[in-house]
Amino acid sequence: MGAKLTDGNEILFRQIHPDLVQDGEPSSSAFRPKEADDNKLSVDRSAVTSVQAAYRLYTGNGYKSVAIYGVSVAEFGAHGIPCEEDPLAATELLTANPAHAFASFDGLGGSKQRTLAKRIKKVAIARGILHPALSEGDDDNGV
Repeated sequence: MGAKLTDGNEILFRQIHPDLVQDGEPSSSAFRPKEADDNKLSVDRSAVTSVQAAYRLYTGNGYKSVAIYGVSVAEFGAHGIPCEEDPLAATELLTANPAHAFASFDGLGGSKQRTLAKRIKKVAIARGILHPALSEGDDDNGV
């Protein structure tokens, strides 16, 4: 496992799959790990990448995203969720992601994970969308 993230101000980017949008905003399930994720919610580190580059890498690797929301390391920590760096090496099919990290929901049961996901969603919604889906011709200017 990687080093714990300690800069509470660092924003962690969370990609939102189109199936996890309800009534124009992400569902709380977008902010908790799926069963197959080993209790780890994948995020990208703002200290290592830009929100635009994170989006391009994610979608370039074949995943779908309609928006990126952000939650700080401190905001996860306030809910008892530690964050760790977890850079991903390139594979035959995927480009490397040196900015990858995770928020660990280890030791939290399903009910507690759902409760915390609702709280984290509120924090992310309050911050607002950091990056909408890119249109042709967008560049790295802006957020």
